[in-house]
Amino acid sequence: MGDLICSGGFSDVFKAIQVKNQILVAMKILNEAGCRVASLMEKHHSTVWEGPLMKRLDHPNIARCIDFSKKGRPYWIALEYLERKASDYVGQCNNKEEENRMIILLSEVISAVSYLHERGYIHRDLCMDNILVDRAGTAKLIDFGLTIPTDSSVVKGRAGTPSYMAPEMIRSWTHTELTDIYSFGVVMYELITARKPFRGKWKEERMTRSLNLIPLMPSQLGRYCSPELEELLQSCLEKDPSKRIQSAREIDNTLFLLRLKRGLT
Repeated sequence: MGDLICSGGFSDVFKAIQVKNQILVAMKILNEAGCRVASLMEKHHSTVWEGPLMKRLDHPNIARCIDFSKKGRPYWIALEYLERKASDYVGQCNNKEEENRMIILLSEVISAVSYLHERGYIHRDLCMDNILVDRAGTAKLIDFGLTIPTDSSVVKGRAGTPSYMAPEMIRSWTHTELTDIYSFGVVMYELITARKPFRGKWKEERMTRSLNLIPLMPSQLGRYCSPELEELLQSCLEKDPSKRIQSAREIDNTLFLLRLKRGLT
C-alpha cells in the first residue's frame, strides 16, 4: 500500500498499484464505521453499497471502479487514480476565458449527476471534495457511499456534507434529485466566488444560515459571472425545491447551449 491520499469519516484512501494490470489506483478502504454502513445498506432491500453500485456505473465523468471486495473486513474499492481536485479551480473565474473553462467543468459534473438521476439514484453528497479531475482536465464524480435509489424507503434524515446540504435535507425532509441540484449550486457558487454561500465556524451555524439567509450573488460580490450563468446559479440555490430548476438534465442542456453559443467543445 502506498501513500495515504485522504481520510474521511467512513474510509481512508491510499495510492496503490494493482498487481494484476500494473496500474496506479486509488484504494478506498472502509473503516469500522464505513463497514457498518455498507453492511446495513446491503441488508436493506432498497439500497446497495458503493462497491457494486460503482461497478455498474459507466460514464466518462464518473470515476471508474476497477474492483471491489466485501469478503470479510475491511470492505475496499479500487478506483482509477485521479491526481487533481475540482477545488484547484476555485476562484479561477475572473474573465470570459476562465469562465468558459468553468462552464466546461460544470457541464461535465452535471452530466454525471444527470446520468445518475436517470438511472434512479440520488448522490446525496455532491461537494467540492467529491469532484476530481484527470490528467486531461476532465471532471470525475466520486464517493457514492451515501447514494440511494430514488424509490428507497431510506429517504429522510440528514446526509452529506453540511455546507452543501439542501434546506430540505437539513430539515430531515424527503430527499429527491432536487437535493443534488442544490448541492451542485453550492459547488458552482464556490467555484465562481471562491467562497461558500453560507459561512460560519460551526456546521450548525452554516446550516442555520442556509435555512434563513439569501446568499449574495457573484455580481453583488464583485466577481466575474455572466448573466446566463448567474441566472442558472440562482435557480439551483432556491430554498424551495419547487422553485429550483427541476432536473439535472435541464441544467445539462442549459450549459450545453451556452457552450454552443460560445463555440466551446
